[in-house]
Parts: sequence; structure tokens; C-alpha cells
Amino acid sequence: MLNMTTMRIKTFILALLLANGAMAQTTPLHNELARKDSLLFAIAMGSCNLQALDNIFTKDFVMYHDNGYGNPSTAQPYADLLAFIKKTCESKPVKMRREVVQQSLQTFPVSEREATQTGVQRFFVTPPGQPERQVEESKFFRTWRKEGPEWKLARETDYMVKNSFPAEVRYQPEPYTPPSAELHATIVRLDSIYFDTYNNCNIEKMASMMSDTLEFYHDRGGLSTSKTENLASIRKNICGKVTRELVKGSIEVYPIAGYGAVEIGYHSFRNIAEPGVSRPSKFIVLWRHADNEWKITRVVSLH
Repeated sequence: MLNMTTMRIKTFILALLLANGAMAQTTPLHNELARKDSLLFAIAMGSCNLQALDNIFTKDFVMYHDNGYGNPSTAQPYADLLAFIKKTCESKPVKMRREVVQQSLQTFPVSEREATQTGVQRFFVTPPGQPERQVEESKFFRTWRKEGPEWKLARETDYMVKNSFPAEVRYQPEPYTPPSAELHATIVRLDSIYFDTYNNCNIEKMASMMSDTLEFYHDRGGLSTSKTENLASIRKNICGKVTRELVKGSIEVYPIAGYGAVEIGYHSFRNIAEPGVSRPSKFIVLWRHADNEWKITRVVSLH
């Protein structure tokens, strides 16, 4: 009766500690089990020295895993776990990494030869040529048993497993509404006139729409600050070879007080020597309004 009462008291105290996380985690036991935890995954995802796992697991080790919400739990004995780790080691060059959420690791002694450990862990994979991505987050509960001088892992339960991580949602702006319908119509008309000269190689008209201080920024070709060189390049590389097509409805225009306007849009290019058109790309144009004339002063071409 005394032993049963003692066990109930221990269980009650352990439950309180698990609920409140009240125990300071700086004890020798905590540090030793944390070291074993780190060693386990250094082997499983690094050195692959499987023989060293005999000093970490008991022979009757079993792992329970809930396999994500809505899926049946599974029990994995030691032999199956070793086979899984071996397969993981042979799957190189896919890299795997596991981390424990900071300050989530806690240790609770049950007796002189038994202890429990809880925490939150995350797993990541890095396929060849791809960025690292998270594939799992789970909570774990472990039972450690002391066999001789060594603490060994006897049971592990991974629960509240999350293995679906939606891609980061990119910011989506509100639908565009022109600050000035009149200005928008003016710049759209000028865009049409300019690229008509571009498509039909009307270099003289094109030159009249460019500022003498034109700056042209190209994400592949770099910066050009010479209007003359820019026109020469168009004559050599574009005339009779390439035409531009505006993505309908893509132009946005914003006024720049005391200067003019900025135009942002998407367009594609068709090379007559190649089938189809290019993938739509973004462009930005600064228009300056002076002496009742609109002229292009800056162009940014992005692909």
C-alpha cells in the first residue's frame, strides 16, 4: 500500500510539473539527456554511425507517432527505426536537419533510474539545388531508463504533429485605381505612341520623346546614360527584329508633384526569328512634364 501511495504522489507531482513547466532546467540529469538528444540526431542526420545508437536506445525501444492530424498513429520498434535511419543516411545528397524549439526542452525525474523528457521539435530538408524547407513540427514525450551507467531512450511519443506548411503568402495590393483618370489616359496614350515608334523603327520620333539626360536601367544589361548609344542599340538590335506588346490593362500611373509621372506596367516582346512571345516582364518609366511636353527621363526594364 505504501509503494502504491508513493507512486501516486510521484505521478501527481510529475503531472503538476508537466502542466506548469516549473522545474528549473539546469540539473545534471537535464544536461545529460539534452546531450543524448543532441547526439541522437547528430548520428541520425550527420555521422550515420548506427552502432553508436546502441548507447542511446534500449533494445525494447518503441516510438509512437501520430503521423499528422487525421492520420492513424503508428508504433515503430527499434529495428524499424534503425532501418529508417539507415535509409535516411543513404538518401544523400538530401540534407535533413532537426532543431529543438528554444527553451522547450524539459526533464523530469521519475525515479533514480527513470526520467521523462518533453519538448517541441522541427524538421527541415534541403533537396539538391533547392532552399531548405520545413517538413514537420511536433511535440515529443520521452521515457529514459538508466541501464548501468548509461541513460537510454525507452519510449518516445511524437504528437500534435504538423506536416503541412503552406507557402508564404505574397502581399497582394488593392486593385489599382488611377489617382487621376486624365493623367492615366495621357501616359497610356504616350506609351502607345512611343512603342509605335519602337515597333516601326521611327528613330527620329522616338528621339524626340526621350530626354537628352536619359538613363536606362536594365537588370541584365546594366545602366546606359547615353541617349545616342541607346538609339543606336535600338537601330541595330531591335529594328525589323523585335516588337513590343503591352499586357492589356497592366499600366499604372502615379503623379510626381513638380516633376511629372511614373508609369509601371508589364509587356512582352516578340522576336520575329523565334516562335511565340517572351514572358511578360515589368517596366518602369519616369515621364517629365516641362514646357508643355512630356519626355522620358528614366527607364527601368526588369525580366
